[in-house]
Amino acid sequence: MGRVSRVKLYLLIILVLTAHGLRATTYVVGTCKPRLRSFSNISAALAATPAPDVVQVCPGTYPEQVEITQPVTLAGIASGNSEQAIITLPSSGLVTTTLGSGIQFAAQLWVNNATGPVTVQDITVDGDGITLPGFYAGIFYQNSSGTINRVTTRNQSAGNGQGISVEGGASSPSVTVENSSVHNFDHTGIYADSFGGGLDLTVKGNDVNNPNGTGVGIGLFQLTTAKVTNNVVTGTGYGIQTNQGTGSISGNTVTNFFAFGIVPDDDGIAVTGNKILNGSSVGIGIVLISSGVTIQNNSITNTPIGINFFCAANNNVQSNTIMDAATGVSSVPASVVTTNSYFNVGTLRNSDGC
Repeated sequence: MGRVSRVKLYLLIILVLTAHGLRATTYVVGTCKPRLRSFSNISAALAATPAPDVVQVCPGTYPEQVEITQPVTLAGIASGNSEQAIITLPSSGLVTTTLGSGIQFAAQLWVNNATGPVTVQDITVDGDGITLPGFYAGIFYQNSSGTINRVTTRNQSAGNGQGISVEGGASSPSVTVENSSVHNFDHTGIYADSFGGGLDLTVKGNDVNNPNGTGVGIGLFQLTTAKVTNNVVTGTGYGIQTNQGTGSISGNTVTNFFAFGIVPDDDGIAVTGNKILNGSSVGIGIVLISSGVTIQNNSITNTPIGINFFCAANNNVQSNTIMDAATGVSSVPASVVTTNSYFNVGTLRNSDGC
C-alpha cells in the first residue's frame, strides 16, 4: 500500500472513530422503537450503562418517581395514534428531600444537582391521588441547569402542590421553562427560589390555569435574574409575583384572578406591555410595594383598582391604559407624577392612606 493510500486510510479511521464518539447514546422506555435498547420504566433507562444522552419515552403511563442526576434529554415521543407519556404516582409514595430553606419537599420528577444541563420535554406529570401533607411538585429542578419544554403538569393539589418548581444554589444554574401547560395546582403553578444561591430563570410562552381561583400562577423569589414573557395566567389568586431580584415581566396576559394581577416586589423589576383583565370584586391589577419598579405600557381592564401604589413614591408608573375600573390609580402620594390613559373609570386617582 502506497503512502498516500495509507494516509487516506488513517484519515478514514479517524473520521469513523470521531463520528462514533459523537453519536448520542439513546434508549427507549417502552416497546415503540424495537431497534433501540429498551426499558420498562424511565428510572431503569436513566440508570443504564453507558449513561444515556437521550431517553425517549413511548406513549403510556409510568407510575414512578424519577430522579435525574446527569445531563440528559428526557423526551416523550409519538407512536401509533398517541403522543402522551404520563408519569403518575408510584404505589410506594414519594421520597422527600430537604430544600435550602430546611423544609421537606417531594417531587414526581426530580432533577437533583445534575452534573450538566437536563432537558425534559413532551412529558405529562400527573399528581392525581397524592396525599402527601407537605410541599411537593410535579417537576423539580434542584441546583440544576436545563430546559423544561412542552410539558404538562396537573393535579398537584393535595394542599401545597406546585406544578413546576426550580431551586437555585451554589452552581448558579440557568433554567428555562417554556411552552408548557400547568394546571390544577393549589400552591403555585411555576415556583422558583434561589434560597440564597444563584438562579437565572426564563419563563416564557406557558399556559398556567387554576380553575378554583386560588394559589399563585407564577411566583419567583430571590432570583439573580428573572425574565417572564408571553405567558397566559388564568384563574389564580395572584397572577405573577416576584420578590428580590432583577429582570422583566412583559407581554403576559393575566385574567380572571381573585386578588392581584401582577405584584413586582423589588426595585429591579420592569413590568411592561402586559394585559391584565377581569379581576374579582376585590381585585387589583398591579400592586406596587417598591418605589423603584418600572410600570409602563400595560393594559388593565375590568378590575376594581387598576394600580395600587400603597403610598410608594414611584414616578416610574407611566403610559398605562386603565379601562372599566372604579379607581384608576389608588393610594398615590401627592408628590408622585403618573400619566396614564383612563377610559370609563369612576375615580382617576386617589391618595387614600397616604
